[in-house]
Amino acid sequence: MLFRKTAILALFLLLTLAGCASVQELRDRRITENQGLFDAFPVAIQEQVRQGRVEIGFTGDMVRLAWGEPDQVFTRTTREKRATVWGYTRIRHTPQLDRMSIPVYYLDSNGQQRVTFRSVWINSETREAYTVARVEFVDGQVSAIEQLQRDEDGL
Repeated sequence: MLFRKTAILALFLLLTLAGCASVQELRDRRITENQGLFDAFPVAIQEQVRQGRVEIGFTGDMVRLAWGEPDQVFTRTTREKRATVWGYTRIRHTPQLDRMSIPVYYLDSNGQQRVTFRSVWINSETREAYTVARVEFVDGQVSAIEQLQRDEDGL
């Protein structure tokens, strides 16, 4: 019985870890899947893309390989220009432990239905999306970059 529980736990941990690819592993996978496109970039830009850096003048393809597909796409229109803005977001998970009362229904010794309230602890989690970067394109090239100063995950 103990062996079975240990084996199930080990399998669960293995499957959980297998699904967690790092930001760099995801970037390397994008580069490998688009090797011909990547090889067409100048060597200096290839190195920046490998490191996950985006610079002014990059094309959409360069940004996609460095940071992936955008989570949001906006159009910014001003008097001077029209721009496309790609937004990149992350999810912040905040665990919470809350206490609440729940009704417990039962039959008393006379067969009457009664209710009493019991206090229980509930594990919950808050999920909040937040923007970590925006990239603005004018005429197909990066014209501006905004990055959150403290993004723990990196892009």
